[in-house]
Amino acid sequence: MSDCPSRKSIYYTEREAKEALIRIHVKYQNSSTRAFYTCDQCGYLHLTSSGEMDDALKQAQQAGKINQLSESDHWTRKLS
Repeated sequence: MSDCPSRKSIYYTEREAKEALIRIHVKYQNSSTRAFYTCDQCGYLHLTSSGEMDDALKQAQQAGKINQLSESDHWTRKLS
């Protein structure tokens, strides 16, 4: 549940926002979400599709981590 007037999901730390960013790309490989920002209304972090791609996401994509986690998630769901 969000405590922000924007009704967007909130993240309390950069680490939490970066993990959410990667999780979104694992679940939705065509996601346009690329970074996070500090909200002027609530002071917490939100994800965005604007701006430059976050370095953690860029590194995860370049290292193949997104594809690897997506494949793992696919098989976990299929075998459950």
